Amino acid sequence: MKNKTNTIVSLILLLAIQVVSAQKIKEEVQSYQRSSLHNVLVVGDAFDNSDIVSNAYQTWPFPDKYNDHRIDLNSLSLSDFRLTDEEIERLGIKKSGAGKLISGAASDATAGIIADNSQVKYEIDKFIATKKIPFEMVNKWFALDQFDQENYNPLTLIGERGAYSASEQDKAVAATTVRGVTDLKNTGKFLIKNTFVVFTKLNFVSNEAVALAVKAVSDAAANELSGLPRDMALKLSEKTYTKTREGYSVWTTAWLYRLDWTQESFLALGNLMGKKKNQGDAVDFSTLAVDFEFIGEEKATSLVTFSLKEKRSEQQIIELSTIRNLDKVYAKLQKKYDIFKPKSPIIIEDGKIYAQIGMKEGLEGGESFEVLEAIADPETYEMIGYKKIATIKVDKKQIWDNRFGAGDDTPQDFNMTLFKGKAKKLSSGMLIMQKK
Repeated sequence: MKNKTNTIVSLILLLAIQVVSAQKIKEEVQSYQRSSLHNVLVVGDAFDNSDIVSNAYQTWPFPDKYNDHRIDLNSLSLSDFRLTDEEIERLGIKKSGAGKLISGAASDATAGIIADNSQVKYEIDKFIATKKIPFEMVNKWFALDQFDQENYNPLTLIGERGAYSASEQDKAVAATTVRGVTDLKNTGKFLIKNTFVVFTKLNFVSNEAVALAVKAVSDAAANELSGLPRDMALKLSEKTYTKTREGYSVWTTAWLYRLDWTQESFLALGNLMGKKKNQGDAVDFSTLAVDFEFIGEEKATSLVTFSLKEKRSEQQIIELSTIRNLDKVYAKLQKKYDIFKPKSPIIIEDGKIYAQIGMKEGLEGGESFEVLEAIADPETYEMIGYKKIATIKVDKKQIWDNRFGAGDDTPQDFNMTLFKGKAKKLSSGMLIMQKK
């Protein structure tokens, strides 16, 4: 290997990799750190229009508030990772019929209609372990499969993603030091740790089938009564059925994982690189001990109806509903789990505050966002976090409809959402994050 590679390996062994190589800061738009994301489609049993739904997933635009960290392992067929009886017993799993999607006795009636997700989390874990997905995330960060190439540089991707939005004060202080403004960069350990994987399972359900099954259960319960209470209960059951039977629903469940990347992980990788340099093929990078941290799961449902006035075909309506429901479940994950919340830059124009987020992110008006300013350690110039400097709210008068296909229905003459707040002390490029 060349001397350059030897130097890089030594740097990693010394953990100097934690300070990312600099890239030129664009003055017109401040750059900032974003989390990295890979997503996996979980394929279960076939259902009505499953081909259309699956194709819609393939055309779903990648969430643009994250760095694209996708790898080839982007689909999981549950039939290949079914749990054995021994695994079920060891994990202490108890089947839950149709899960928690429909409460009470109705879950038994709908068990053949609605997919059972009670074991999916464990089958995902089996897939993760079998395919070594955590290692594959690290492999992409450091391009380990290119280790033997002449101009190999493990810092390339980290350098591309390592910038963050430093305050003007921090830049001014850094410019007077030997290290200079180019050291105002995020560290690799934070970048890599903020690597997420979302596993998504889709279903397309006839509302008529579900509503009829629920009605059968509620009617049976009503018939155990007598007189006026019975009549009222049956009337309520019929009313509920009539109200809920129309159309279809897209159901989406998403499981969120985060790469468990630590100081020890850096050291272990550095040691492996040193051995690989000396021993070649005798060293297997995939033996690196690294895993995921399970963050949580969310569900989202969207109603699908076919109207004679609709300009789209049924297939287009299903595709549109599927993609919007995917965005919906991501928005729910972001609202529930702070570490998964994306940060977006604000734009100040004519004394008003804007940001290029909107209905796709679940905005309806009135949501509160914190305005954040990045801060650096005064001695090391390493980014150590953000400080809140203001709170702004979404203005209901101008919410950007950035949902998939929205422009086809009601074109808007703006592509930003307006916020209420004082813009005097704010500047374009500062970041905002939604409050719970």
